[in-house]
Amino acid sequence: LLGSSHWPWLRAQESSPLASPTPQHDLGTDYYSYEDPFTPDPPEMPGSQHPLHKPCDYHHCRHLQPACAELREETGCLCPGVSGPDVPPEPPQLGIVHVTESGASLHWCAPSSTVWEYRLMYQADGGHTIAGPIFNSTFRMAVLGGLHPSTSYLVCIMAANRAGASPTDDGSRAHGPCRMIRTLASQLPYAYVAAGLAAMFGLVVVAALTWHFVLRARRRQGPMGEEAEALDNQYE
Repeated sequence: LLGSSHWPWLRAQESSPLASPTPQHDLGTDYYSYEDPFTPDPPEMPGSQHPLHKPCDYHHCRHLQPACAELREETGCLCPGVSGPDVPPEPPQLGIVHVTESGASLHWCAPSSTVWEYRLMYQADGGHTIAGPIFNSTFRMAVLGGLHPSTSYLVCIMAANRAGASPTDDGSRAHGPCRMIRTLASQLPYAYVAAGLAAMFGLVVVAALTWHFVLRARRRQGPMGEEAEALDNQYE
């Protein structure tokens, strides 16, 4: 793991007031109303004329997941308890990251916060921070391209709303917003070696065939060919 001294952007994040991590709610429980996210709805009394509200079909890790507020307006379901837009979001949970020679694909889970957009940030070891694409609040997957082979990167996904952006870390947490990755080695040298071997083999085959036909032509000439050559030399 690379030391934090290699990441000036990370140090700037840690020194900001947004860098202090806040405890996340359990992503699978606590379905509360948006009007009062910290107070559960009172249970329905027996014999009530209104049916019990059901949790919304909302999953924090589902790609292209509509906002729970929209689902609540349509069906009257209950959403997980979240912080409002006047509170900076908690950090998303970065999951599986697949790397290639020149890119990486990321998947994350939304925090229990009001999120307006997601921002992808990355930084090579010893390099400067690069702001990647911005995604709307329904996204949970992204593909990052333009990376260099055999290079270490700190990749972070940040949630943002009008109050600010979520904090980052050094990529050491298993389910944090950042991850240290290393791209695969370039396969081009192997391709060049294979092409060179194929060309060499082709030249050997051509040379062998040429020598074969030359020997065959000489054998066909035989004694007659030698006598004709001697007569030509005599007349000259």
